[in-house]
Amino acid sequence: MKETASAKKSDSFKDSRTSATSSSSVQRSLSFSDSAEDAQPPIAVPQPQRDHDMNSWNCSQHQKLWMRTEMQDLGLWPGSRPVRNLGNAISLWRHPPQPELIDTVAELPSPNFFQLHPFFIWKPENEIMSRLKNKYNLPCLHGCPHPQVVSAGVGRPRVIVGTSGQYYILSSRLCCKSCRKNWFADSPRWLEKLPRRFTNLLPAFLTYKKAICKSVMDELRRTGKSPTDMANQVNELMHLKYERAHLAYLQAIESVWDAEAGVHGQKTIGQFIRKSNTPYPFSSYEDPNGWCGISVSGFYLTDCLLEEYKRQEPALSRLLQGTFGQVFRSDHTRKVARKVTLASGIMSSYAIMNEHWLIVSWVMVQSESERSLEPMYQGMAKRYNDAGVEKAGFHWVDR
Repeated sequence: MKETASAKKSDSFKDSRTSATSSSSVQRSLSFSDSAEDAQPPIAVPQPQRDHDMNSWNCSQHQKLWMRTEMQDLGLWPGSRPVRNLGNAISLWRHPPQPELIDTVAELPSPNFFQLHPFFIWKPENEIMSRLKNKYNLPCLHGCPHPQVVSAGVGRPRVIVGTSGQYYILSSRLCCKSCRKNWFADSPRWLEKLPRRFTNLLPAFLTYKKAICKSVMDELRRTGKSPTDMANQVNELMHLKYERAHLAYLQAIESVWDAEAGVHGQKTIGQFIRKSNTPYPFSSYEDPNGWCGISVSGFYLTDCLLEEYKRQEPALSRLLQGTFGQVFRSDHTRKVARKVTLASGIMSSYAIMNEHWLIVSWVMVQSESERSLEPMYQGMAKRYNDAGVEKAGFHWVDR
């Protein structure tokens, strides 16, 4: 029995070592893969094998292994043991370990730990979001009258561009037991069916083909920059983060070499244990097996901005149409309308503001007579009547 157990342990160790060798040196020093010593017996949950396949994920190999390890530690990976968190005090954000603090024993620091990006877990069907759901029954994407939405696999990561760098949103794959159809949790059609408290948690705006961090859109609106200028700023920030990570990797190697040379006193013996003293290359910014960096263009940001405007257009229209007042101030302005030409050659801008200097109505007219303004006043009266608001009692005009 001892020989059999030893043989099984040896085979398991070989399998773990084989998978670690195929990825990179980061797994040789601190393996992300499961080992026979620390692995826990999984719970039998029948899942299709394709749901466990990470080959379709658009990220580096060490990014895949680290995300899988984080999901296993939280009990969110299919087949992993459930983990109890007291008070459900957990964050959906997962940040990489500090690479400078990782002890690689005798090996030189690996660039893979310096090339990891944060990711956000999006699993609305899981128990970790039970407090947010509060017995709310998740809807089916296809409109089933009695939906039963459950998890159907790991899902996929989606890269997002933010003002502080890139990150991923790891969305689960969902399935409705009633209609037996699958979809991803980041589907825009399904997100529109959820209450606002769910989508408020998402750090990005998602469409079918594009995704952008809310911080980028907020910065674009705040600064008033053009999409091209904003794209250049974001690309510069992401390349700056890459250069800083590269510099931190070189400084970590320099620190090891200084310790082995006895610069700070006693020498270390790491150089006599490892087989090679040549550090691994950090690779380029776009390397899919390294940093896996992306770039955005002005056209990309323009499309994202237009998609967000279409989504918020009803709310913006209600906000603009909901501007009222009790004291009006109106004025004709010809300077604004100089570039507008008509056959008559006459064009004026007529604006009405309330007591808070908010524009209630703004029209372009061909004549400054009161008759040309009657359609506008009729529209304003209808707006007040429809809203049940008392009409203005004072009106100041410029003539």
